[in-house]
This record gives sequence, structure tokens and C-alpha cells, in this order.
Amino acid sequence: MLQQAIALHQRGQLAEAAILYRDILAQNPENADALHLLGVLEAQRSNASAGIELIERAIRIQPNNAAFLFNQGNALSDLKRFDAALASYDRALALKPDYAEGLCSRGTVLQRLMRLDEALASYDRALKIKPDYVEALNNRGIVLAALKRFDEALVSYDRALAIKPDYAEALSNRGTVLHELKRFDEALASYDRAIAIKPDYGDAFINRGFLLHALKRFDEGLRTYDRALAIQPDHAEALNGRGVALRELKRFEDALESFDKALAIEPDLANAAINREMTLLEMGRLTRFPPLAARALFDDFSSHYDQTMLEGLSYRGHIHLRTLAERVLPRVMPPWSILDLGMGTGLVGDAFKDLAAGGRLDGIDLAPRMVEAARSRNIYDDLILGDLEAVLAEPGRSYDLILAADTMIYIGDLAPTFSGVVHRLMPGGFYIFACESKPGENWDRTSVNRFRHSEAYLRGEAARAGLEFIDIMECFLRTETAQPVPGFAVALRKPAAV
Repeated sequence: MLQQAIALHQRGQLAEAAILYRDILAQNPENADALHLLGVLEAQRSNASAGIELIERAIRIQPNNAAFLFNQGNALSDLKRFDAALASYDRALALKPDYAEGLCSRGTVLQRLMRLDEALASYDRALKIKPDYVEALNNRGIVLAALKRFDEALVSYDRALAIKPDYAEALSNRGTVLHELKRFDEALASYDRAIAIKPDYGDAFINRGFLLHALKRFDEGLRTYDRALAIQPDHAEALNGRGVALRELKRFEDALESFDKALAIEPDLANAAINREMTLLEMGRLTRFPPLAARALFDDFSSHYDQTMLEGLSYRGHIHLRTLAERVLPRVMPPWSILDLGMGTGLVGDAFKDLAAGGRLDGIDLAPRMVEAARSRNIYDDLILGDLEAVLAEPGRSYDLILAADTMIYIGDLAPTFSGVVHRLMPGGFYIFACESKPGENWDRTSVNRFRHSEAYLRGEAARAGLEFIDIMECFLRTETAQPVPGFAVALRKPAAV
């Protein structure tokens, strides 16, 4: 009966195999093999909890059976109980050190736990035992790619494909690495080979779409995403990629619909939320750079912000603020209570820390990595993670001086910021900020999704907020494409209490 059940199981006739396994257990509840195999079968039927319970009963009968422990690990991994799965694999390997499949599965769990170096070592151990183990070679390539060791990852995929030329997953993963290496034509060919072998391979279509986006072949990319979605209609990443292609084709309403579908499926998909915000910005529906997009942008920028801004772009916004402060402040000596809006890595704070000696220097930024970079300067008394408009509107400390150097360029409508500044300034306190300058009236959005403001707009908005316009200084904030970017440094004051 057991052999019959195994034969049915191997042919995929799971219901029939389950009946036989249960018949065996009705006659002998302690049949460890039947318990184990029925547990494996239940896990295959997406009933991992029941599978684990059956396999654990088998292990209690035969505690030193490596196969039982291995499949327990697989079922635990299906439930995302990765630490418990790792313990099962380690027990199996203690009994059977040359268990290549166990080492490979162990590597996959370590990969899920982001213990990438250990995962790589586990795959390497599996390959020493079984050099032609293509799944281990493919998974090893994935880990090497995650470690940014792209050339080594490519070698691993090529070894797998030399053994198994029709291995579609390795071809698709190889394409992703070639994409990272900017070998775009080879990447496209690798995806196309994967799709030719496996025409319903949705992930290969999605990766091909990402590549076509990088190549700015948006029409073709859109068709590729549509083919992916015909296979996997609820694939949030494919819907997000499709939305990006539609946005680049200026089909904004269709793009929004695609992003909304992606977020309905996966509400925490940050890229889709950011891309939706950027689409609304390009449509002119937002009056500031979107907060989610700004957070992602500046988190990525934090590690090289100072070098890029100061050396690459000749940025001088913080220096212009200090120059204007020397001109307008009634006493340029400590102690001042200062708030730095969008402080970034702390360039402005560094320029004004002498005025805060004996007083206070606080900062606000919405990017966590920027907050940590500023914290490392050890010049701020308090650093607040949050959106400046929201933080300024909340009850809180009042300041003698509020500063914003490279921040107002990401806000078009300054009314909420000016209102918050009035709320947080002491009577007689100053607000000194920089912005990109615009001739004429009002404000507008630039081609790189920043904002420019006219002097007339700044004067009018300051008056509406109840701020006195003290001084304005023309300056160049930075250079871009070898051209200086014109701007203003502006000083406003909250009227002294009567």
C-alpha cells in the first residue's frame, strides 16, 4: 500500500495518495513513513501547518531521519518560519553532512533571513558535493547579485546553463545581472531566450519590461508588461512597471489607474506609491515635490550628499544664508534658538552652530538616513523625523531663527510653510531661506521637478502670512550642466509683540 501511495504521489495524484496514506495510518498509526509522506503531501496542498504536525509525529518515532527533518524544514519555510526551518535543516545536516539538497534549501532560508554570506557558503558546500547541481548554481547567482558581485553571479548562471541550457529561471536571472552591468543587448537576448523556453514566464516579461524602460523603449515596454499581466493579472510590480511606461508616454490617467491597481493588490508597494505621486506632480496636480518620493530620493542621496553638492554642483545655499544673516540680524552673536528646516546632512547647521552656542539648534527632515547623517555631526540638540509642513503646524517649541537652504525648491505653494513658520517663530524672530528665482509673477515647476518663485510671489505670500519682508539677495545656488542656477536668499521677520 505504501508503494502504491508513493507512486500516486509521484504522479501528482495527491487526493488518491492521501487516501492510501490514511488507510495505512488507520491500520498502523505509528507508521513513520506514511506520517512523513502524508505531511509532505499536505504541505504540497498548501496546508503547511497540518503537514508540519504530521512530520513532527514521524520525527518523534524516528528522530534521526534526515529526510524527515529536511521536509519539516521545507514546510516551516513555506510558513515563513525561517529560523525554525534553519534549525530543522541543521539537524538534518548533522545526521547527513553530504545532503546537497539540504544544504541548498538551507541556503535559501539564510537568503530569506538576509544572511547572504552564510547562504553563499551553504550553496558552495552543496556544489562541492554535487558540482552539477543547477538549482544551487542559480541560487548562488541570486545571492552574489544581492551582494553586488555581478561578474561572479554571471559566472554562476553560465555554469548552470552549460549544464542545463533550457533553464529559464537562470536565463532570466542572468538577464537581470547583465542589466545591472549595463550590457543591455545581452540582457534582452537572455530574457527572450527564457521566454522562448517558458512562454508563460511572467517574471521574465516583467524583468524585460524594466530593461526596456531603461532603454527608453516605452511602447515596447508597455506591450511587455501587458503580456506579463495576461499571465499574472494581479502582479503588483508588473502593474507598477506598466504605470511607469504609461507615464513616460504621457498617458497620465492610464498610468494612475495602473498604479492604483498595484496599490490595491499590495498597499505597501513603495515604488508604486512614489510613482503615483510623481505622475500627479507631472500632471500639475501637486504643489510640492511628493513627500514619499522625496524621502526615497534623499535616503539614497545621503551617503554622498555633501560630496556631490559641494564638489560636483558647487552648492553654496548655506553660505548665502549666513551672508544674509550677517546683513540683517540685529546681533550676530550667541545664544540663538535655531530651527533648520530640511536640514539634510547638516550643512546649514554647521554654518550657524556658533550662533546656537548656549542656545539651541534643532533640525527637521523627512529622510531617516539624512537624519542619521546630520546626527553624526554632533551639533544638533534635537532632530525631528517628519514632514516640515506637518511638524511646523503642531504645537511645539518657538525659535528666534528658522532656516531653510535647499528645501523651498521642493515646495511650490509656500503658504503652509509660511503659516507654520509664523506659528513657530518668537515675536521678532527671523525666517531666512533660499529658493530658485523666477522672473515675473507666481511660482512654477521646473523641468527637473523643482520649483521656482518670483520676488513678487514671495513678497505677497509673506504679507498674507503676517511676515515682514526684510531683505532679498540675488545669488547662484548651484551649477547644473555647467550652468549656474539663479536664486534668492530671503529674510522675513515675525513682527515683535506690541
